[in-house]
Amino acid sequence: MIIKVDIDEFEDIRIDAYLADYLEDYSRTKLSKLIKENKVLVNQKPIKPKYIVKENDIIELDLKDLEIKPIEAQDIVLDIIYEDDHIAIINKPIGMLTHPTTVIRDNTLVNALMYHFKELSMVNGEERAGVVHRLDFNTSGLMIIALSDDAGYKLKEMFSNRLVNKKYRAIVIGRLNNDEGIIETNISRSQRNRKLMEVSPIGKYAKTGYKVLKTNGAYSYLDLDLYTGRTHQLRVHLSHIKHPILGDRDYGGMTKQFSIDHQLLQSYSLEFSHPITKERLSFQIEESSDIKKYNEIIFKE
Repeated sequence: MIIKVDIDEFEDIRIDAYLADYLEDYSRTKLSKLIKENKVLVNQKPIKPKYIVKENDIIELDLKDLEIKPIEAQDIVLDIIYEDDHIAIINKPIGMLTHPTTVIRDNTLVNALMYHFKELSMVNGEERAGVVHRLDFNTSGLMIIALSDDAGYKLKEMFSNRLVNKKYRAIVIGRLNNDEGIIETNISRSQRNRKLMEVSPIGKYAKTGYKVLKTNGAYSYLDLDLYTGRTHQLRVHLSHIKHPILGDRDYGGMTKQFSIDHQLLQSYSLEFSHPITKERLSFQIEESSDIKKYNEIIFKE
């Protein structure tokens, strides 16, 4: 396995801690042991567990040492909205991981991408072939896929410089104080649960825009602008202002009125300049079936 370090969410982090976050199902203790046994290389050199990772470091470790099976192409139905030689736009369904974990190796978006496309960018390693940004397991909607390395490098730069306009739909609990506004906080990994995120003064800057499309007091339907791309950003921000996304079990979005097994959140719009041709591109999709269903139930339409 080859991992190219992206420290957008990490600062002054040791390699054993970085790998424990990246390889979520493996303990920091086990990973430290592999590092001490020189089974983890950084830029082709052995290091110590206290090594501080740097942007664009190349980390190499053998999957056999972790007893992880290699990722395979799988014939999974994929909604491909657009495709050219360098990029594709896909509509990711609910209930699909963007990329494999050390335990879940099948039925991810990357498995599907490897089957449907002859070439995929490897700028983020084989485990994240074609992936330049993510959607959560239970978030559906539009994603940009890098098919060439040239596009992959350019898209990473574009996301870093906030040159991709991303819009979402969500149904949240309660009535917001204002019809539209901006949420700005720092976000970091939760100290209580490393798989979740939280608002924190030591985190990375995050900015979300919102506009209320409709409300009945108990619930509101929002249009959201994702200005930065922190992990779980929209879910954390909306929970922070006491209006969690309906169905979001991790961030307080469960109610007795509705039994929903996922957050009602959809990435519905992408606008950006093509990373190679510079042509301005814009993609939108209709409401997902779950958001449409609960929209009609909640707002009686």
